[in-house]
Amino acid sequence: MLGRGTESLQLSQAYWNTAAEKYNQVFAGTLVGSMWREAVWRELDAAFQSGSHVLELNCGTGIDAIHLANRGVSVLACDISSRMIEMARQNAVGTGVEELLDFRVLATEQLATLQDGTIFDGAFSNFSGLNCVQDLAAVRRSLARRLRPGSRVLLCMLGRFGVWQKLWHLAHGNWNQVFRSAQSTDVDGVFKVQYPSRKQIVALFSPDFKLHRWKGIGIAVPPAYMEHWAVRFPQLTQCLNRIDSLIGSLPVFRNLGGCILLEFERIPLQKRQHADDAQGS
Repeated sequence: MLGRGTESLQLSQAYWNTAAEKYNQVFAGTLVGSMWREAVWRELDAAFQSGSHVLELNCGTGIDAIHLANRGVSVLACDISSRMIEMARQNAVGTGVEELLDFRVLATEQLATLQDGTIFDGAFSNFSGLNCVQDLAAVRRSLARRLRPGSRVLLCMLGRFGVWQKLWHLAHGNWNQVFRSAQSTDVDGVFKVQYPSRKQIVALFSPDFKLHRWKGIGIAVPPAYMEHWAVRFPQLTQCLNRIDSLIGSLPVFRNLGGCILLEFERIPLQKRQHADDAQGS
């Protein structure tokens, strides 16, 4: 949210600087975390071709940016956490693709302050970073100014109806959580994690972006907090991963992912004007 004060942004940065130290342990380095990420990578690889220049929001420790750079994609990767960016730069050392990577400490809420006038061939945000941003419409406006018409924007955000989360609450007797669709949760009084619906996200990114397609991530594969279970039953977990690849884009099932991955297209100005004229007629 662009209206957040400097103090609030500093608190958020401090939170994520601390979280960076355990990021690999709690998600990035886990078996289920790698399965969720590989599912997203398949979509990123299809959307961004070698030679393109893309913008990443909430890049964390740079795992996705380095993956794309290894495929010849140039990435400007931003994150609010200076520690995350430090780790991303360290992770890039020795990869042989350092020249394709530009890591910067920049909160998504401050995207409009990006100084250079680069126009990108696409953009993406992986694994819930945008759920921590209150004003998605402001993000949309900033992205619209930075992207070529027809370019792709891939947003992986927390889902509202994750089947594993519901089963977890059911197993622990949290009946209110089983039948409740959360709108937001407070994180240590520092920021709120929002859970907008797919329709709300589409509305917030209109009229500059049109939803091209979407899918669920982590439908059958459990979330990272069940890593102990996944490691204990690796063959079953692999089977669940194959099921995810089959049902991820199917209606009904795709609503049940721990995350949903939405692929938008930047609408050219001429098409926007035609759409506005049609609505006004």
